[in-house]
Amino acid sequence: MKVAIVGNGILGLMTARAWLHSKLDAEIVIIGRQHRPGSATRAAAAMLNSFAELEHDSLATPLDRFKFDLSRAATSAWPSVFEEVCPRGSGVTHGFGTFLLNNSATDSLDDDNFNAVRAFAAEYAEPCEDIAPRDIPNYHPDPRYRALRALLLKREGWVNPKQFLDALQARLAGDKRISLVDDHLASFDVVAGRIVGATLEKGGRVGADAFVLANGANLSRLAGELELPMQRVFYGIGMSIEMQSAENVHTHCVRTTNRGLACGVYSVPYGPDRTLIGASNYISPTPCDHAHTGSAYVLLKAAMDQINSKFYRANLVDINVGWRPTTSDTYPLIGKTSLDNLWIIGGTKRDGFHLSPVICGDLVAAMQGREVDPRYSALAPERALIRNLTREEAISKTIRHHVNAAFQHDFAPARNRMLEQMQRDLRAKLEALHDSVGARQWGIPPELVDMYRYKHIPGSL
Repeated sequence: MKVAIVGNGILGLMTARAWLHSKLDAEIVIIGRQHRPGSATRAAAAMLNSFAELEHDSLATPLDRFKFDLSRAATSAWPSVFEEVCPRGSGVTHGFGTFLLNNSATDSLDDDNFNAVRAFAAEYAEPCEDIAPRDIPNYHPDPRYRALRALLLKREGWVNPKQFLDALQARLAGDKRISLVDDHLASFDVVAGRIVGATLEKGGRVGADAFVLANGANLSRLAGELELPMQRVFYGIGMSIEMQSAENVHTHCVRTTNRGLACGVYSVPYGPDRTLIGASNYISPTPCDHAHTGSAYVLLKAAMDQINSKFYRANLVDINVGWRPTTSDTYPLIGKTSLDNLWIIGGTKRDGFHLSPVICGDLVAAMQGREVDPRYSALAPERALIRNLTREEAISKTIRHHVNAAFQHDFAPARNRMLEQMQRDLRAKLEALHDSVGARQWGIPPELVDMYRYKHIPGSL
C-alpha cells in the first residue's frame, strides 16, 4: 500500500510514524517544504500540557470530555515517544514538570481557572501538588505581579519542537519505506469519487492508494479545490520569542492559566542557555508571515513582569511565527471524507503537538479498518458546525475574556462606572452581532467573534 501525506508538520510526521508502527506494510510519501512555512509548531513551546490548559468551563459537554480523554492519553504516551525519538544524549531539550501560576496580573478569571485545574486534577487523580511560588526555580516576577498560589503538575512537560521535528524527520528518513518530497501540493486528480493522483507545485506528480491532508492552517485551500463540504479553517497567528542567557534558564515550564482568549504567558526551557517565552494569538482569514510589534511588546513585558524581571538582560535570539489551524467551530477535523481514499487530520488549534501520538495513531488505525473510539465520529471533517455554547454563555464568556485581556494590557478604569459601561457596550455589540447572523439558539465562540463580524463565517452554516 502507498500512502501520501500532505504536510510535514507534527501531525504529518507522527502519522507517518504511526504507519511504521503498524503491522501493515506501506510505502509512505511525505509532501511538504523543508523549512515548513507557517507551521504551527514553529511558534510552539511546545508545552505538553493537559490539565494546565483547562478553564472552569472546559469540560462542560461530552465532546469536551472526549477531547480531554485524548489529551490525557497523550500525556501518558509522550515518555515512550521521547525514548524512541530523542533518547538521553540526543541533544533534544525536553522534560516534565509544569508550574502553574495564579498571579495578580489580571482579574478573577485567573482565580476561577486555577481553581478549576486543581479540582479537575483531584477528579482525575492527576499527580500534582501545591507549591509556594518562591520555591519555583528561577522565578523572579515584578513584586506587583507575583503569584500568590502555584501548582506543580508533575507529568506535564515540554520539548523544543524544532529539535524534536528534526530528530523525528531524521528517524523517518532513515527508513527505506519513507520518502520526503520538498514541495507543496498544487492540485488533485479525482475520478469517480477517488483521488488518482496529485500534482506538485514544481511540476511533479504523486500517485497513492490513500491520501492524508495534514497541512495545518492551509487545509481549506486544498479542501476547497476538492469541493468538500467542510467548514473553513482559519490562521491562528501565534508568536513566541527565543532568548539567550545562561543566568535565567528555567528548569521547568512556568506558565499562567489560560486567559484573555489565549493560553496566558509562559516560559519554557529551550536549551542549555535558551528560554522560550510565549505566546500571542489572533485569528486571521489570511496567513501572516511576520509578528506584530504590539504582540512582541506585550509578550516581552508580560514575561518580565510575571515570570522573571531579569529577562531584560537576556539576548533576543529569534521571533517565531506560526499559524495555529483554527476551525469555524474550534473543534478538530479528524477522519475520512466523502472521497473514497482521502483522510484529514487537522484543525487542532494549539493542541496538535501534544495530541499527536494519540490522534495520529488512531487515524492510521481507522485507515486500516481497525476499531477506534466511536466518539471520533463527532469530529468528522464534513460535519455540520458544532455549537455547544448557548447564546448567553457565549456572550458572557466573550465579555469576561475581553475584560480579562484588557487588565492584562494595563487597563486601569477610572473610579467611576467605566468598567460597567464597557461591559454594557460589549454586550450590546455582541447581542447585535448574534442577531445579525441568526444566532438565537446558539452562541459564537469568543475567539471567532471577528470572523463572524466580518462575514468570514456565514451564520447560516
